[in-house]
Amino acid sequence: MQTITLKLKDAAMSGIAQVPVEVDALTPDKLFGKSEAELKAVKVWWGNKQEAAGDLFDVSVAGDAGSGDEVKIVFEGDLTRVKRIGDGMKSGEIEARGDVDMHCGAMMEGGKIVVKGNANCWAGREMRGGELVIEGDAEDNLCAMYRGEDKGMTGGKVMVNGNAGECVGQYMAGGEILIKGNVDRLAGLSMSGGKITIGGDAELFGPDMIGGEIVVKGKVLEMMPSFRPDGTESIEGVEYKKYLGDLAMGEKKAKGTLYAR
Repeated sequence: MQTITLKLKDAAMSGIAQVPVEVDALTPDKLFGKSEAELKAVKVWWGNKQEAAGDLFDVSVAGDAGSGDEVKIVFEGDLTRVKRIGDGMKSGEIEARGDVDMHCGAMMEGGKIVVKGNANCWAGREMRGGELVIEGDAEDNLCAMYRGEDKGMTGGKVMVNGNAGECVGQYMAGGEILIKGNVDRLAGLSMSGGKITIGGDAELFGPDMIGGEIVVKGKVLEMMPSFRPDGTESIEGVEYKKYLGDLAMGEKKAKGTLYAR
């Protein structure tokens, strides 16, 4: 495997703190086969202008890449204003060593991203495949659709070890989300497919839901009133109450399923 390490330069940090840098051009499938000099020359957006990656990052390369699937990118330094890490990636691995800015893993199609910290809003936005692991918390709109779009996550798998904000999986149509902590309100808003599992507490989840499945293992702080009880079901040896809805969308459209303890 080839490992490409991109460490944000100290001199660049002060500027990026004011204006974020977008690194969607720096994914394993796009950097595969490039020399170190070519890697440094790749253009990334910094505000409304483009800069060479080598002007913002210290670049080092170790090992050989047999294929696009055997390239790993490691981002180091203060990444809190580095946006679009892994945006649209199709293969390989990315490891972000710290908190990351918005749109991490957006429209991802394959490969794996591990964030060793927290992720800002819109992580996994419109994700289509691959795997995204956030070891800390995720902010609002995890795996949702962006403004003006009509579909959120359609495939892949996302795991959050901490908590998540509002509107997890908004307009989700496929894939799987596992959140080990608590979530804020409106998880699964307008969801039509896929599965969301919440290990902690949740409230007002599943509004306008017409398909898919939400499982809440912790406390239900407030339940949507437009879901109909449908008996109980055992999941992993634990008894859950089952609900169908959202009936506010009409009896024929209400194909969503909620499970709550």
